[in-house]
Amino acid sequence: MAIEKPEYRVLSTANGIEIRDYQDHWLAECNVEDINDLRTASSSAFTRLFNYISGHNEPGQKIAMTSPVQQVKSATGWRVSFVVPSSFKPEEIPVPLHSSITLKKVVAGKFAAIRYRGSWNNEVFEAKTKELMSALKSLKMKPIGEVSSAVYNPPFTPPPLRRNEVIVRIS
Repeated sequence: MAIEKPEYRVLSTANGIEIRDYQDHWLAECNVEDINDLRTASSSAFTRLFNYISGHNEPGQKIAMTSPVQQVKSATGWRVSFVVPSSFKPEEIPVPLHSSITLKKVVAGKFAAIRYRGSWNNEVFEAKTKELMSALKSLKMKPIGEVSSAVYNPPFTPPPLRRNEVIVRIS
């Protein structure tokens, strides 16, 4: 069975990036504070988010695993999120019971993404972010908001087979 991902349409490719048009979708987002390391923050949040989709929510409902797991740097650490399956209407999304998890709507729009294989960590995130920003600048496109790291595969997937991305909304 395929794991659900947010729906998007590729509008164009240039300078090593894809310009995508995403549909509205929802995230279950966990704040991890006082951790600067991307992988440590992701591991910390993963347990809480996994508990949420395993039924630690109101009404105690199991939720299908989706992809990617996303990480966004915040002023106090990281925000790590799972995509809520599209089968849920907004008013039907189970309410998280852990105070660090919130539900967030991602409004449809255009995003730029750079895809890469291998491991992901702070250094790779920073390097791929610079690469994405440089490509956007050369295309005369403006990023809006925060850059997100997106990890599509389980941690036991060999690095050469992993799909990772760095994504940002564009104007």
